[in-house]
Amino acid sequence: MLSDRDILLAMKNGEISISPFSEDSLTPNGYDLKVGELMIPDKKIHIKDGKIKIDKGTHFLVGTLEEVSVGNRHVAQLWLKSRWARRGVLASFGLVDAGFRGILTLGAYATREIEISIGDKFVQICFFELKSEVEKPYEKRSGNYQNQKSIKI
Repeated sequence: MLSDRDILLAMKNGEISISPFSEDSLTPNGYDLKVGELMIPDKKIHIKDGKIKIDKGTHFLVGTLEEVSVGNRHVAQLWLKSRWARRGVLASFGLVDAGFRGILTLGAYATREIEISIGDKFVQICFFELKSEVEKPYEKRSGNYQNQKSIKI
């Protein structure tokens, strides 16, 4: 797992990138990604500014503010910020594949009514170095969400 120092060095070397980058989102072993947009598909609601109340029992999607690029020697894992878990948000995330570039779309579920604002820190991304460079990066394996700039269902 990369430390804050390792993340900064990997960014300097062009191995990973986070844009926009904010020093106050860097953690000792990861980076806090912010809400860039919110969607409630069942209600056809999609916002990119302000805040929204999400009713109990609602499935919603978060698009990260930051675009992330994971190089061919790294993968990343996402963790829901504990403040959201304590407020009743449930979420499950997969790995961010080596070679991925774009914003991340995250699915979540509200077990209680919550309020989320654009710009809130929502997940922590942690980077891991692979033992060797991948043979085929994300874009050559599936690439379904490569270079996405907005929430994609």
